[in-house]
Amino acid sequence: MLHSFYTGVENILKRVSVELDGQPVRGEAWHRDLLRGMTRDGPGRPAWLSASLHESLLEYLRFRHVFRNAYSFDLQWEKMAPLVQNAEATLTQLEQELDGLGRHGVTEADVHLDRDSGFTSRATSVTRTT
Repeated sequence: MLHSFYTGVENILKRVSVELDGQPVRGEAWHRDLLRGMTRDGPGRPAWLSASLHESLLEYLRFRHVFRNAYSFDLQWEKMAPLVQNAEATLTQLEQELDGLGRHGVTEADVHLDRDSGFTSRATSVTRTT
């Protein structure tokens, strides 16, 4: 669940990065750079990811790195539990900050969050499904 959650969030960030900056983030540390880049003003766009959301998402990124690079018996519930418990609040904060893109004239972000079937990007407006 945590791996899928952050992968979906990262797919949204990649889409927003392409829409706002005109190109995807590249390089060896692109995962971290993508997340960090959303907290900074870019050419012709404001930063849209708050420091608090960045910190929350960074924890999910760290987990995903461990998940992909460690054996499953290395996973520790006491480290995963706070991520599971905070996933709903993190998603809500992400939705609010994505909604804020529209206030900056970014209508082509084309991001759709679907809680039931996962996270997808598509050519629509920023919406929340319930």
